[in-house]
Amino acid sequence: MTTEAQFLSALEKTFNSRSPEVVVGIGDDAAVISPQKRALALSTDMAVEGTHFNRAWSSLYEIGAKICAANLADIFAMGGRPKFLLVAAAIPQEFSIQDLINVAEGIRDEAAKVGAFVVGGDLTRSPLLTIAISVYGDVENPILRSGAHIGDVVALSSLPGDSARGLELLQAGINDERSAAHKYPQVEYEKVAKLNRAFVHSLTDVSDGLVEELSSIARLSEVGIELSSEHLKRDLHVLHGGEDHVFVGTFTQAPDGWIEIGKVVFGNSVRLDGEVITHQGFTHF
Repeated sequence: MTTEAQFLSALEKTFNSRSPEVVVGIGDDAAVISPQKRALALSTDMAVEGTHFNRAWSSLYEIGAKICAANLADIFAMGGRPKFLLVAAAIPQEFSIQDLINVAEGIRDEAAKVGAFVVGGDLTRSPLLTIAISVYGDVENPILRSGAHIGDVVALSSLPGDSARGLELLQAGINDERSAAHKYPQVEYEKVAKLNRAFVHSLTDVSDGLVEELSSIARLSEVGIELSSEHLKRDLHVLHGGEDHVFVGTFTQAPDGWIEIGKVVFGNSVRLDGEVITHQGFTHF
């Protein structure tokens, strides 16, 4: 039977967190990071087998990468840059060292896209695979959901919906390239990193559905949002599908390469062509 020490030794070799800012990495009671010059942006997310992912159609590598991407996107949506991750995992009894390495490699490779490192975490047993990741980034001027202004343009980094379409295919027993967006979303980190911050008033990533996220911006900013079907085409996947982790925000003008989908107006609801949208996206409870 594989021991905890053997699992941890494999993880330390897989993550190999080498950064001049990491004073103490994996292997001690806590990670130690050198003092940061900018404010910290912190986020954490938990994914449970059967609720957030399915091993019947996703590889362990894809599961690790997808969960990591969801966390990294939250930091980018605040205008920050992810730097360090803590990963806690509850693994099934039958998990081998290679199984755990496969998950870890997915997390490591996704984090490497943005120059972030795994510096520690925790490991235990559970009937269901459960992974919790905490991300620590830095940010100078956080971009809030509450910053939308009347007259702002609403724009998307890309159209969402591919993940929801992919999930429908997987549930129908079809596992091919069309379902890849659900199993392993490709997050457009650099589209946010390159934004001219002077034009950005609010921003979030689309994890729970476009209407759900825009409703949050509208509520927190005390505004209304008017969408046009010219680009959205009343497609339920686009409006309500989640887990694409594209970015949506409000701007003084639409950034280059982004898709303008509406305006910020007086009111307190999200409307499509003047009609209030009542159905929203995924909620956890």
